[in-house]
Amino acid sequence: MSYHEVKIRGRKRYNYIVHTIRAGNKWKKIRKYIGEGFLPKEKISRELKSFEQTLSKANYLSEGQKELLEIIRSRFFNYLKKGGGVVSEKFNEWFFTELTYNSNAIEGSTAGLRETAMIVNEGIVPKNISLRELYEAKNHKMVLYYLLVYRGDVNEALIKKLHWVLMENIDEKRGKYREVPVFILGSDVKLPKHEDVPKMMKELIIWYKRNKKIHPLELAAIFSMKFVSIHPFSDGNGRISRLLMNYILKKNNYPEINIYVKDRNNYLRTVRAANDENYAPIIDFLVKTLKKNYEFLKNE
Repeated sequence: MSYHEVKIRGRKRYNYIVHTIRAGNKWKKIRKYIGEGFLPKEKISRELKSFEQTLSKANYLSEGQKELLEIIRSRFFNYLKKGGGVVSEKFNEWFFTELTYNSNAIEGSTAGLRETAMIVNEGIVPKNISLRELYEAKNHKMVLYYLLVYRGDVNEALIKKLHWVLMENIDEKRGKYREVPVFILGSDVKLPKHEDVPKMMKELIIWYKRNKKIHPLELAAIFSMKFVSIHPFSDGNGRISRLLMNYILKKNNYPEINIYVKDRNNYLRTVRAANDENYAPIIDFLVKTLKKNYEFLKNE
C-alpha cells in the first residue's frame, strides 16, 4: 500500500510516494519523487492513484484462465436461472455447509463435514465437539447468510461486523482490531505492529477502491492476501480473509470459491508467497480450485 512521505533536507521539503513491500522477513520501501515544497492535496492524490495503478498493472491471469472463468461463470448462473429459487436455496445450503466445514478445518477445527452439517442445518450438537468448534460452525454460517443479503461495499465497518459475528462466544475482543502483537504458529513471518494496524487497514481500503478495475478474481485474491499480511485481529483472520475474498467475487458476479482442507498445504504455501507480494501462486491456485468446485456444471 502506498502513502505520501515528506523528507526535510536543510530548509527544503522533498515529497515522495512510498510503497512498502515484504521481502522475506523484512519490509522494503519503493519511493517515487513527486516534487519539492508544499504540494496541493489534489496533486498528491493524483500521484498516489497513478503510482498504485502502475504497481497493479501486472496481469496475473492468462487469456486461457480468463476464458475458463467466464465459462464457469456462465454455466453457474445458467444453472441457478434454470433451477429457480428452490435450487438457489438448496445450493446455498449445500455450498455454505461445505465452505463452513473447509474454512474452519483449514484453521484446525476437528469438526467433520457431517458434524458441521448437523450443527448448521439440523441444530444438533454432535458428541466430541468442543464448545469453540460448535460456535465456529454456527457463526461462520451466520456470516455467510449475512453476506448473502448485504448490498454494500467492502469497508472497515463491514470487516469489523463480520468479525463481530464470526467470533461471538469465542473472542471477547470481537469486532476490534488487535491491541497486542500476534504470531503465526510454525512460521517465521513477522506481522505488523498492532499500533500500525488501523493505518494499514485504512490504506487497504484505499487500495481496494483504487484497483476495482482489475479482474475481479485478481482483486479478490490480492485483497484477501493483503488482509492476511496485516492480521488485523487477534484471531479469525484466515476465515475473514476468505469470506471477504468470496464477497468481492460475488459482488462482481463471479461464483464463490471453496478452498478444500485437503489442499491446505498448497494453499498455505501460496499465502506465504503472497507475504512477499508474489500473488501469482495464489491466483493460479484459486483458478484451479474454482474449476474443481464447479466441475458438476461441465454439462450445463
